Order: sequence, then structure tokens, then C-alpha cells
Amino acid sequence: MSIKIYKGKYKNVFSIIIESKVLRVNILPQYGAKIQSIFQKEKQKEYLFQSEGKYFKKPEYGIFFEKGECSGFDDMFPSISTCYYPVKPWQGIKVPDHGEVWSIPWDYELKDDSIILSTHGVRFPYKLIKKISLKNNNILNIEYKAINYSNYNFDFIWAAHPLFNCSENTKIILPESVDKVINVYNESKRLGKYGKVFSWPIANTGLDNEYDMSKISSKKRNLCEKYYILNDLDLGKASLYDTKTGDLITLRYPIDKVPYLGVWINEGGFLGQYNVALEPCTGAFDRVDFAKQWNRISTIEAKNKYEWFLEMKFANKTLFK
Repeated sequence: MSIKIYKGKYKNVFSIIIESKVLRVNILPQYGAKIQSIFQKEKQKEYLFQSEGKYFKKPEYGIFFEKGECSGFDDMFPSISTCYYPVKPWQGIKVPDHGEVWSIPWDYELKDDSIILSTHGVRFPYKLIKKISLKNNNILNIEYKAINYSNYNFDFIWAAHPLFNCSENTKIILPESVDKVINVYNESKRLGKYGKVFSWPIANTGLDNEYDMSKISSKKRNLCEKYYILNDLDLGKASLYDTKTGDLITLRYPIDKVPYLGVWINEGGFLGQYNVALEPCTGAFDRVDFAKQWNRISTIEAKNKYEWFLEMKFANKTLFK
């Protein structure tokens, strides 16, 4: 398999491109090491949601995510929603919206078949490293390592935030063990208040009667929601399936290191966008303080490291095994 890695450009900013026979992946080292584009060359299809306009909205540290380039695939670390860190010695320090790393520059190193990117915390003493490579032409593999430089344990949430393009043919496929989800988005018109629990996949919201949460609706519905799988997962796997084209996107991750999963559905309710995100994560409920309170958190021990991976496979159901 031939892999090409070269320097390029996305809109008006510098990028690094890694390319196989099937996929072309565009990465922005200076802006959170965001994976901006995953493009299927044979089908001429973009998998990740792209914002309009000729210019990339360059983020500044500490801004709200919606003020930046709300597109592509960002890493969220060490929290998702903004909050105050809950425990000493960092108790009371504010964690920015969507974490620190999505809005700051990363260093990068090009290898023969991979890209290694790294950055340091601003308000917290960690280093986050990710190695990006392509396997079997249609598999994007990301290996992560978070290093805690301090003499204290560091509680954290890492979450993948890939905004995928979707349609009314898109179906969410979760492990068979999933039967309950919890709403964490206060502005959800369909799921109501934060903390409400629903059955999966068929939920009774009191508004739509029986609502199939596995199906994406029309953008015209002007809805948006975010929920977490409430029961313990037994498999690190989640997929998006296009029932019309057969396209299948499957995320795989180590359940012992990444035990939680969030789902973001935007049917026009947030910034008028239309996308869906499967968000494997090391802590639940979007906030590191809530995750700590409910013991849904991961920890890097003092002077230690935490390693995990995320694999994204792009295939057709007739070819997928």
C-alpha cells in the first residue's frame, strides 16, 4: 500500500495531507491538529462536515467553540463543556469550552507513513500526543498518549468530536447492549431537560410519541440534541450507515480505556448545521466536574501516562466484515 504525506493548504491556512489510494485526509497542525477533511477519492465524497466561506475561522485560546470553525474533527481535552476544575491542586481553575487543545498550535513530525502531533496544556501540566496513519487504504488510525507531568493525579475527559455529514438515510448503529441514554443538552426541544433518561433506540418523549433515536431526521426540523449511553458498554464500536448508498463509517476504540460514548445530532438546531457525531470519550456528561461527581471519569496517575486509540473505517456494507 502506497501512502503519501505532503504539505498543503485548506482554505487560507497551512495543512498536512496524508493520502492513500482511497482516502485523502487534511490536518491543520496550527489549529488544534484538527482533522479538517476525510475525502473519499473514488466516490468524490467528503465525510466530514465543512463550513461555508473561503476563509478558515482561526480560533483563539479560550473562546467558545461556536466562535471558531465548527466543522471537521477536533479533539476535546481535558473537558468538553466549560467548567471549573473540581479537585486540588487545580480546583477552581476554569477549563475552556471544548477544552484547551482544539484552539492551540500543535507541533508535528512527518514519518514515512504517519504524522505525529503533540501539544502541551496551558492551564494544566500535561502533554497530548497523537499519531495519525492510514491502514488498508480505507482505515484512519489515531494512537493517543496523554502524559501527566505533575505529582498529582489528573482527572480528565478526552472526547472525539468528528462532525460527519448526514442525510435522512443515515442510521446510527450502537452495540446491542445499549438500552438507555441520558440527555445532556438543555436546549433540546425533543428530549427536554438535562438528565432525562430514555430507552434506546425507541424513546417515548411525550412529544413525538415513539421516536426512533437511531434515525436522522430532516434539517427542516430545526432540532439539536446530545445524549450519552447510560448503561455500561461491553464493546468499543459505533457506526453510521447510509441506507441508500451502503456507505458505512465504523469507529472502534478500546473499551477499557475509552468506556463512554456520546452522540450529537444536529438537524439544523445549532448554527443551522446538519451533521452527526459519534463521540467515544474517557469521561461522561460533557463536564469534568460532573463526570468526577458521578464517577464517570478517567485519571492519569501522577507522573504517568494514559494511552488509547481510535480507528475509523470507511467502507460499503456489502464489503464490510
